[in-house]
Amino acid sequence: MRRYGGWPVVAVAAGILLIAALLVWRLTQKAPEEGDGPTPSALVTVAAVRAGPVSRTIEAYGVIAGAAAATRTVSAARDVIVQDVLVTSGQPIAAGAPLVALGDTPASGLVYRQAADAVTYAQRDLARVLRLYQQQLAANDQLIAAQKTLADAQAALAAQTAAGGGHARQVIVSPIAGVVGQVAAARGQQIAAGGPLVVVVASGGLVAQLGVEPNRAAQLAPGQPVRVVSALDPNTAVASRLTVVGRAIDPATHLIAVSAPAQSPGLPLGAAVRGEIAVATSQGLTVPRASVVYDEDGARVFVVRAGKAHRVAVATGPEAGDQIAVTGDLHAGDPVVVVGAYQLQDGLAVRLGGP
Repeated sequence: MRRYGGWPVVAVAAGILLIAALLVWRLTQKAPEEGDGPTPSALVTVAAVRAGPVSRTIEAYGVIAGAAAATRTVSAARDVIVQDVLVTSGQPIAAGAPLVALGDTPASGLVYRQAADAVTYAQRDLARVLRLYQQQLAANDQLIAAQKTLADAQAALAAQTAAGGGHARQVIVSPIAGVVGQVAAARGQQIAAGGPLVVVVASGGLVAQLGVEPNRAAQLAPGQPVRVVSALDPNTAVASRLTVVGRAIDPATHLIAVSAPAQSPGLPLGAAVRGEIAVATSQGLTVPRASVVYDEDGARVFVVRAGKAHRVAVATGPEAGDQIAVTGDLHAGDPVVVVGAYQLQDGLAVRLGGP
């Protein structure tokens, strides 16, 4: 019994060693399996940091309108009734294009007939005085008075004719080529002499009429660069310069009026626009506005280096179009994340996608 008493102990020890060896092997095999999995990464789009002039701007808002020197208000020189309106607001027209058809009112028709009758009467009276004068029955001053009466009557009739009187239908045409800015008349409406019928803005006469806060107007002067941008499409813009800077507050808007030429097919008459007026320029760095993200610590961008995103704190400055000025640990040409920045963490691996 003593001879075989040690075998169970040896067997148990061997079993324990075998189990321990299997556990160690299993653990050593698991670690490589975990290390073989894919490294987490984010798909992003990048753009380069730009170096160049950075403008400090003042923003103003307004509409595209016709310049005062390029605007013509078409009216009638007598009381009229509008028979037909031949154009619509915003319609491009050529010089001489028909605008409205007019007719006399009862009163203006009467004035024309009276002027015509006065000419007929003055002609007959002059003929009578002339016969008497030839028969030495009328004095020279009577002949002169009759001649003057006829001349006055003819002048009055000519004025009525020039005003359009005596026509059952008078068509008013555009004096210039341009765009119909406003149609003030309606069919069947009676318009007093001199009343507006149609407003036409000459081709090339469009301006951006903008309003600026009074406390910032002192920084503005004619000649400063201004970028006029459509309020509906930021990609539609035109570069211009201020031509007028007002010095009085508009009682309706409580703003200072400024204006700049704005000729662009994408900025039609009446379009709402934003003006970015450059008041100072310096050299600096800009990045796409979409690359700047904000959190409780402020503004930041993510720069891609060696396949990883690195967070860089920045201070933002003036904006110009889709670019914004920044200062921080950046250099011209650094790739900053534009699309996908909000999903990033410092040091996260990234994959570059799209343009």
